[in-house]
Parts: sequence; C-alpha cells; structure tokens
Amino acid sequence: MIRRMALIVGLVICCAAPLRGQVRIGLSGFVGGYLPATDLFDSVRPDTTVPIILNLGHQAGLLAGGRLTVRFSRLAVEAEAGYAFADLDVPSVISDAVSNDASIFLGSVNVLYDVFRAPFSPVSIYLSGGGGIVARSGQFFDALEGTADAAAAFGLGLRFGLAPAMFLRFDLRDYISSFAPRARSGFQFDSKVQHELIGTLALEFSLTPSQ
Repeated sequence: MIRRMALIVGLVICCAAPLRGQVRIGLSGFVGGYLPATDLFDSVRPDTTVPIILNLGHQAGLLAGGRLTVRFSRLAVEAEAGYAFADLDVPSVISDAVSNDASIFLGSVNVLYDVFRAPFSPVSIYLSGGGGIVARSGQFFDALEGTADAAAAFGLGLRFGLAPAMFLRFDLRDYISSFAPRARSGFQFDSKVQHELIGTLALEFSLTPSQ
C-alpha cells in the first residue's frame, strides 16, 4: 500500500513537469493529536452463546508526521504519513493479563480543493478526500493478524501564507476503516467500523514558490 501511494505521487509529479510554472511542490512536517472515535472491540465471542464485553480501544495520543504536496492552483494532490503514540485503554478486569502497549500508523494519498480564498489575503480553506492505510502495532497486536486495513480519508483544513515559500496549516482528518483481525489460533473477530480522527498543525515549505 505504501509503495502504491509513493507511485501515485511520483506519477503526478512526472505528469506535472511540463507545467512547471503552474505547479508548486510543497514539503511539510506536522504535529498534533490523535483521537479514536470508536472502540476496537465491543465484545468478543469465544463461542456463540457467551459474549465477553470488552469495550477495548486506543487512547488519545500525540501524532507526528509529514506530507508531500503537489499543487495546481486550487487543486492539489498530497501524500500524508503519520505515527500516533496511542496505547490501549484496557478494561480493569483484564488489565493484568493484557498489555496496553500499542501505536498506530496512518498514511493516505488525498486530493485537496480550495473552496475559499480570501481576497487580498494569503488565507485559504480546503476540503480533502482520498484513500490509504491504517496499521496498528505493539505488544497487544503481536497476537493478531490482519491489523493493517485499507481506509478512506476525509478532511478539511486552513492554510495561511507566512512568506512566499512558507505556509502555516491546520488540518482535521477522519480515517475510516473496518477492523476485523484474526487471532493466530484462527479465531475471527467481528468486524467493526473505525473512525481515527487527527488534528495537526504544520509548516509547509514550497520548493517552487509562486511568482
């Protein structure tokens, strides 16, 4: 999946080469917060009659990552990768038996479109949509398979020009995926739709500033 994302961005850059003056390439690093809006499990059914209620999910955590952006005036294509340090919120009834060590990788390729540009001001508001991957790791997930899932990503953001080649950005994005892991013993857990919310603050540097 990561290779596909890189290939898509590479193709966009190659196709944009003949346009040069109309295309701007941007690099940005970001920090922010990660907030899971759903639990990973509501219940686990080791047999068909006695479900065990778990309500187990990630805790909120810090997020860091980067973006590569190719801009065509109001339209842009962007690759994003972020890593969240978010342990599990383990119920007290199983806290002695289950490690809460966990983290999560979020990556996507998105299309951005400026829906508002302030006149005589370097401010723009944009919407984004695309697809990517959500991959979970850590001691708890070592006992599971299928912990990397395809995801849809939707968001909005604000971009403010600080200089011709430097911009401040604030982004909100929702990664939507279906979590349906398997135990290594072969047991299949019920699938559950996940919403991973991220809010980021970034500095974007344009490698080809507009004239």
